[in-house]
Amino acid sequence: MNSNDFASLAAVQLPLSSRLLASACCPDKDLLVLVTRLGGHDRMSLWKMQGSKTWEIDVSTSSERIVGVAWSPDGQSIAVAHDPPSITLHSIQDGRSERVIHIPTSDVPIPQLTDIWWFHQEKPEKSPIPDIFRRNNIITGSAHSVLRTLPLLDQLRDESKQLTATDLFAFQGSQTTARRVASVPDVIELWPTLHPDPVSASINVPDTNRTAENGIMDEVDDANLDSILAVADRSGRLLCFLDGTYPLGSLKLGDSNTTIASLFKNPKSPVLLAHPIHDGVFTDLLPTHVSLSLLQGRKVRDFAKLSTTARELCWYALRVVEEMRAAWIGSDTNTGARDLGPKWIAAYETKQQDDYHVRPSGILDLTMLLVTDRPSEALGDYLGSGPQMSERGMQKWDSAVTEALVKLRDYSEKRLVPACQRLHLVLGEVRGWASLPTLYSSFEIPSEVVDQCLIMLKQAILLSSWLAAAARREHNRFREFMTWLRYETVLLGPSSETPNSTPLRHDILEVNQYLMSGLEKSVIDQWFMGPVPTFVPQDLGIPGYNLTVRAALQKAREYLDHRDPSETPITVPPDGFNDKPFESIDRNLFALIGAFASSCREVFDRPSAAATRAATISASSGSVIEQTTAASQRDNQTDLLIRDRITVDTLREDGYYVQYLVMHAPSASTSELRSFVNFVRQRYGHNSSHVEVAVHECCLRRGEEEDVVGVDVLALEFFDDETIVIVYRTDEGEAYIGTLSYRELEYTDFQPEGYVRFSRESLIESVSQGLIAGQLKSGYLPIRQSRGLKGCRSGAVSLAVNGRVGRRVACVLDSKGTTLETFDLEGDEGEEGDTTLDEDR
Repeated sequence: MNSNDFASLAAVQLPLSSRLLASACCPDKDLLVLVTRLGGHDRMSLWKMQGSKTWEIDVSTSSERIVGVAWSPDGQSIAVAHDPPSITLHSIQDGRSERVIHIPTSDVPIPQLTDIWWFHQEKPEKSPIPDIFRRNNIITGSAHSVLRTLPLLDQLRDESKQLTATDLFAFQGSQTTARRVASVPDVIELWPTLHPDPVSASINVPDTNRTAENGIMDEVDDANLDSILAVADRSGRLLCFLDGTYPLGSLKLGDSNTTIASLFKNPKSPVLLAHPIHDGVFTDLLPTHVSLSLLQGRKVRDFAKLSTTARELCWYALRVVEEMRAAWIGSDTNTGARDLGPKWIAAYETKQQDDYHVRPSGILDLTMLLVTDRPSEALGDYLGSGPQMSERGMQKWDSAVTEALVKLRDYSEKRLVPACQRLHLVLGEVRGWASLPTLYSSFEIPSEVVDQCLIMLKQAILLSSWLAAAARREHNRFREFMTWLRYETVLLGPSSETPNSTPLRHDILEVNQYLMSGLEKSVIDQWFMGPVPTFVPQDLGIPGYNLTVRAALQKAREYLDHRDPSETPITVPPDGFNDKPFESIDRNLFALIGAFASSCREVFDRPSAAATRAATISASSGSVIEQTTAASQRDNQTDLLIRDRITVDTLREDGYYVQYLVMHAPSASTSELRSFVNFVRQRYGHNSSHVEVAVHECCLRRGEEEDVVGVDVLALEFFDDETIVIVYRTDEGEAYIGTLSYRELEYTDFQPEGYVRFSRESLIESVSQGLIAGQLKSGYLPIRQSRGLKGCRSGAVSLAVNGRVGRRVACVLDSKGTTLETFDLEGDEGEEGDTTLDEDR
């Protein structure tokens, strides 16, 4: 046996015991993932194949164990399944959590997750005719088509980019905490969404791809487009996510104690082939076909894009109204502008009571000063020597209130109203979907909730415009008040100026109005306090009839034909609404946007699972009693080593597949120590199956001599369409990694009888019986290339491989989890990259 056929990349001594998952190798990069147990929680680390560690993170505060990992088709993210059940996406650049994928709720508690896969979708060939109009698969006249023509909304402050003192002043490597990320409310976090796309939602974002050097934008990588992330749990349920993020619902593939041994997706169509394991004992030999027929069209993606756009706009509106509320009411860290006036009055009344022992009457004294220009003794003292009455204090007060009112005015008119209008456009298209139940019956869109959301959007648009008018009016009155206050301060100052020599620049009526309804308690408070508004347009004097174009024209004709010349037309004041007739109307815009967000998410929750509700599941059938009987014949079922690989049968029409199985079982008896590796080739379609087997004893021929060496198979993994990577140990205790070609084996037709055709485990039993009866012949393992391992002289091993062209590597981890060896299965023997890591590295 030649033991130096592969080039060793590294032999790493790990500081802590680690786990190597079968999917640990990155498909398109020389990287692998290791899982380390520390303090009762799993940690994930990324390593280069040459033996150096790139990063190591705690994946989640609530995660106790990592169940499995899957690489995104574009190679930029790692999907991690956790226990307790959760799914997260991590960047391969630094390991930071990019997204927590919400697991859809069900009537029963979510059991433990068992495995995770991420399947890519082959893209059709692009048309040679270029898309000169750059439609990007957008239907003309749709909501997204209209949004593309609208100006982009101003971007908001990105709180996730805020730096801490440690980031600014600490030495490199001394940071102990991650960058603070803006908290996202649950209603947004649990929203069914594709990858965030603010530009499609008509929201401006900083262009991170455009640089000063190139001046152009990089081409977008669409490898994740139409990909499916699948996660299996212990109850036989399969969760699916479009593009790795958008929930498609769940599929029930078995009973309560069912797991998925393997899962395959047709690369050109949304068809899944699953092999369930029942009761942890027997695995279906024939697959369960799952056809997600809705994914073949564009309906699911179009609705997912609407949901994503609605989420971006709703999250934008929530942040806008939150910033408005923080500017006026205040937040946990900042004082609101509305508190400055009451604090000023409270300070003066305290001075009245403590220094002059009079009954507090701040507003009365200010009104008397405004009318007579003669301040009381306490007010004169306060205006002349109060800490807030310095030029610096007044300027700070003026700036804070002015900035807050200007923000309320501009954010209402330029951000919140346009965002609500765009949301109305999106939900209008969703209502169009709901009005066509024959075409979109699988989506089950709640039309009543859609109508309620549209009403709430109209209320929000009306309240936002009303708030802008109120803020503009409040700002004018506050400006007059500050002018008057400076005027009185000048008169009370130590100067020779007299009232006749100081020009009067303020409006007395506006100042009085601000004293009555702005200084202590502002009308603007109503937009951020109180219950959720429930008014109807009729409460504001707006006609209640249907304002469609046809109805509006009909009403106009009726009015012109029967109008009484003595009637006075209804006019709207130029400054907007007058507050007096509408004092009883609730205006809490902050609560309204929050309630709208919850209702809007409800619109998209259930329709997101339309693809799985309309799925067709064709499960394999078999006799449970016979399967259980067959499984009971072997006492060491847990020692079975089974791997499979499924490809589309290119020799047959669509719907036919070729499955290769490699199954290793220890000897069934103590007297017979022989063990075998069974290679199975199975071709099957929807209603047919053809099985071929090739049996090889766990022995090797040594050199040209007819010396046979028995080996113990430790690990097996399919490498590519031709090769299997195998790790074995000889009778002398030496461990090797080798390859063999499973396609070049001589397969024999094998048609087992009865229950055998339904279970992989029973197939192993049947093959063993065929060997004993002489119906099948066996050979020795045809190892083509091999190399000795430095460790793995005892115990089990873990194996992970990557057979992609240009990345053909294999990784082996010993039973202690401390010795990792990596190999280049295409490179020639050269200098070994041995690396030893200590705890500080």
